[in-house]
Amino acid sequence: MSATDRFRLDGRSIVVTGAAGGIGRTTCRHLATLGARVVAADRDESVRGVADALSAEGLSADWIAFDVADPASVNAARDEILSRHGAVDGLFANAGMAYERPGAEHTDDDWRRVMGVNLDGVFWTIRAFAAGMLERGRGAVVATSSIAGVKAVRPELHVGYDVSKAGVAHMARVLGVEWARRGVRVNAIGPGYTDTVMLAEVGISQPDVMARWMDDQPIGRLVSPDEIAATVGFLLSDASSGITAQLLMVDGGYSAA
Repeated sequence: MSATDRFRLDGRSIVVTGAAGGIGRTTCRHLATLGARVVAADRDESVRGVADALSAEGLSADWIAFDVADPASVNAARDEILSRHGAVDGLFANAGMAYERPGAEHTDDDWRRVMGVNLDGVFWTIRAFAAGMLERGRGAVVATSSIAGVKAVRPELHVGYDVSKAGVAHMARVLGVEWARRGVRVNAIGPGYTDTVMLAEVGISQPDVMARWMDDQPIGRLVSPDEIAATVGFLLSDASSGITAQLLMVDGGYSAA
């Protein structure tokens, strides 16, 4: 295998959750251009547009809708994907949600909702799709953590989100170590402030917040979805075969500043 071939994903079936969002959609395209058969997943059928757009480019893509916060829904989706594609070789557990609320006003429902998607949902998804990888003795998993999982971000207030993302990072460490000798690698990425539609709206509605973020960014700009997608592709490929149980920050230096 050549040096460049180690970055390829030819013939591998890879599931991407949260695929309808900016990071998920961009990552689906990146993985497909590397040769993967991508299964774009999200909670409703709007994710079909992601797969249709890739298929129109001649890339290999499928889609499925399921709720990561419901383990029965996750398991049913896993069974359906296996029936279509025979095996899952990689997983990008990217589904998540965010909100803004001060800690003292954080309700029980707020807490349960964000943990249900961001922490429970990531575990249900990894558990379901890694089972086949462990049986075959090979596979790779990447989960989405955040800068908010490693430091107190500002000026936004979302303690449940922050704690859930810290949990995802540690989940990757624990499972990465547990499964290391079984041939399945597990890592997490920590995106920084990313140039998505949601953050673009913040720049319009709250320019003071965007200005503060830019002041705190060592690189002086938002991270691009393409930069995050390339990191995910690397971690799912053989080029990263010696990397597991790690949190790889893609934040333009924010967490180190």
